[in-house]
Amino acid sequence: MGTDCQSAICTNIVCQPPSCMDLALNGDETDLNCGGSCSPCAQGRNCSTDDDCITANCTAGLCESGTCTDGVLRPGCPLLVDNTPYTLSPAKGLSNCIDDDQDSVSDGNALRLRACQDELRQTFWAIARADGHFALRSALSGKCLHVRGASTAGGAVIEQSTCNFAEDQLWKPSLVDSSVMKLTSHSSGLSLNVAADNASHDGQAIIQGQTDSRPDTAWRVTRRTTASYVVFSPDGEQGVRIRHTGGAVGLAADDQTSAQWIVVPGLGDPSLVSFQSRNDPGRFLRHASFRLWSDTNDGSTTFKQDATFRYGQPFVDSSGLAKALESSNYPGLYWKRDGLNISLARLMNTTDDQVNGTWHLSGR
Repeated sequence: MGTDCQSAICTNIVCQPPSCMDLALNGDETDLNCGGSCSPCAQGRNCSTDDDCITANCTAGLCESGTCTDGVLRPGCPLLVDNTPYTLSPAKGLSNCIDDDQDSVSDGNALRLRACQDELRQTFWAIARADGHFALRSALSGKCLHVRGASTAGGAVIEQSTCNFAEDQLWKPSLVDSSVMKLTSHSSGLSLNVAADNASHDGQAIIQGQTDSRPDTAWRVTRRTTASYVVFSPDGEQGVRIRHTGGAVGLAADDQTSAQWIVVPGLGDPSLVSFQSRNDPGRFLRHASFRLWSDTNDGSTTFKQDATFRYGQPFVDSSGLAKALESSNYPGLYWKRDGLNISLARLMNTTDDQVNGTWHLSGR
């Protein structure tokens, strides 16, 4: 009998192996003759993962209707998702990405194409605004893509600038086909473009240009899973990182989300930077009593000023991702390693102070 067999199929008094056509729920099927290693199941059938479903959407154990999927652009699906990190590659040169050029954190730094890498400077957070427009904010500098001089002319350079969410910093995505989109400037109506239609050239400038759907105006916008969050390490000790446990901030060999931070425009001055906790987004790094803490934003002016910092040139180490971090409201006071803590201090002209006041940024 079938009940004698693991497969539930008994033929000529012999148990048969599972099959995708034996009219029994067996093997690794999730529903009758579908799912697992069999063909995907139809809507309404049982499933374990999205791969078990024709619709690629397994919700609460049932195949549901098709859904919006990363990397697949469909009418009716959001082309960009608010507060989400992306890379941008021209359709004509998918191995190249928009790059902020040499790890710069300065206003006016022109955007260029460079070979795609796992780097903070090639990650841009989409920030939703009104009417379907988005700002695109650098994961390294906290600054937004901007049309130089707020120009409405074709060929105007795209640069990074302090986020103010004016029209020259807003871009509207529109579908080109199932894998690429166009990004149109709110202020000029022109498209994000590659200078001279040369998407394969390393270092080529990013401009605003024609509004047609030629490949040089089409972009593959890919959700980032790495190089979106910043970790801070003392100079020369990248295995040690600033992390928080609740409000306490210290140094540890911790690579969990408690040691990862989102760079946002400064709460007290948007031309500077603040650092928002990845695992507890209500918290920001701030100083109090000349120590660094992780604290919940209470909206006060004091908090905003205490949580705003200035990227400075490193005291030692000439690499682009080595920085000094200066207080906004106490100029001349910098983050300084103090044992396992981080103090806010005026640095002396000594080797120890210069090293302890220099931090290395890397992406996660």
